[in-house]
Amino acid sequence: MSIELAQLNLERGRNEAAFEIFMDLAQNELNDDANYALTKMCWDGKLTTEQIELFYAFQNSNSSLGNGYAIFNVGLMHEKGMGMIKQDYKIAVQYYEKAIKEEVHDAYCNLGNIYVLGLGMEQGVPRDVDRGAELLAKGANEGSRQSAYTLGTLYGKGEFIAQDLSKSFYFLTLAALAKHDQAHRVLHIFQHTHKGNYSKEFDAAEAQFWKIENMRRLYRCI
Repeated sequence: MSIELAQLNLERGRNEAAFEIFMDLAQNELNDDANYALTKMCWDGKLTTEQIELFYAFQNSNSSLGNGYAIFNVGLMHEKGMGMIKQDYKIAVQYYEKAIKEEVHDAYCNLGNIYVLGLGMEQGVPRDVDRGAELLAKGANEGSRQSAYTLGTLYGKGEFIAQDLSKSFYFLTLAALAKHDQAHRVLHIFQHTHKGNYSKEFDAAEAQFWKIENMRRLYRCI
């Protein structure tokens, strides 16, 4: 079985066949593309409740093997509450913390959001704006364009954290350089709304972007 065959089934609406192939590849060959495809099917509403449960069980078992993306996905499922999985921010936070240790940079974004926005307060997860902003900044500077975009918009709006236009421009630029589509649009609006010289912030974002890219190339060569 191949990833191409699974994709073909998915494109033709044969979700059950696609699921079976992706699961086989993910379980028996530890195929990252299949794992990603299953995650996307989950969030696109293309999996049945039973399939979500099977995927969750697989991800949870993989988490014990140090699979960072499996750990991240388990956290995501608990954060959103998928299928029969009850929404539980406390458990989500635990898995995101583990995913960060496995260098899954987007986990910084999800965890940072929970702390900044206070999403888990009703379930006993305290709101901690400073901690959240720190996590988002760490994720952004390590290569998570979603972290960069999120923090850039937060600093721009000044609703949950104090407005800081310089930081907003820096993080939005970092996200835009990493080809985050929405960041491009928000940055365009920013430049028309907030007049000023942000060349220093642009240079810093560009330097950080190339630092991230060079590290990625280095890892690919190792």
